[in-house]
Amino acid sequence: MKDIHKIKLRLVDGTLLIVFLAVMRHRKATLAANEIGLSQPAVSHALGRLRRLYGDPLFLRSAYGVEPTALARELEPKVRRIVRLISETLEEPSEFDPESSEVTARIAAYDYELATILPQLISGTSRFHRNIRVETLTLSSGEALAGLANSQIDLALGYFETLPFSNSQAQFVYEDLYTEDYVVVGKRGHPLFIGEVTLERYAEALHLLILPSGESKGVVDHALQTHGLYRNVHATVPLFFPALTLLEQSELVATLPRRVAEGHATRFNLDFVALPLPGTSFPVRAVRHVRDANSPFHDWMVALLSSTSK
Repeated sequence: MKDIHKIKLRLVDGTLLIVFLAVMRHRKATLAANEIGLSQPAVSHALGRLRRLYGDPLFLRSAYGVEPTALARELEPKVRRIVRLISETLEEPSEFDPESSEVTARIAAYDYELATILPQLISGTSRFHRNIRVETLTLSSGEALAGLANSQIDLALGYFETLPFSNSQAQFVYEDLYTEDYVVVGKRGHPLFIGEVTLERYAEALHLLILPSGESKGVVDHALQTHGLYRNVHATVPLFFPALTLLEQSELVATLPRRVAEGHATRFNLDFVALPLPGTSFPVRAVRHVRDANSPFHDWMVALLSSTSK
């Protein structure tokens, strides 16, 4: 019996259901045909398929058109529900409503994002969207992409130079939130900031290097090498806030993203100047898995991040 039901199910298509409901409404094949934009022979053919499918005449001729059988009357509410459900799947996704939704936004963010983007985002949600919970995970870029792939997180924030493909298909989509550049940071009154900060003076200074991902060289070092210069690295730390404390208490300088310096220089009694090295800016992106490309919730999160990070 199950196999017979599967065979019958394959014989059903949406047009048959729409024709059935139109004839139930109008009780005349001609009026039903006009409503749904089919010819009368096409409607008659569809009714014939339905009769064979259900083993019932479904509609009997009458003086005023057709009269539904008992089975047709029994089927009508069920068919109406099916058509309504199909219609709902074809509708545009509804917009995400943060006022009526209780959801956790799971975001991968490393040291830079935790020091710049996330405080503004969480401040905004705590004031205006208290039922939206923000959960952050400290993941490297590779770990974050893996987290997106296995649904561990909703968004990954940061600098992603390249995004992997699978079978020549994009696995991830992204939106650029803004472009960041670098500045040179040191304690107030640092000798490096007296006079012009040239590339040579910059390279010769004692540097504190921040290595959150374990890589010993970044975009700044590669750009310096094109000028035949190398940073004089005296110490390394993995995080920005220990770096800011060390800068305040030493003669070291560090090359930091501008937003980190702008947000925390006053608190740590630091000064900063523009990095005298062009071509070192980078985009900060919000990355999601391609399965969430049309998700209203993810769209809302990205829009909120974009507005709070301007």
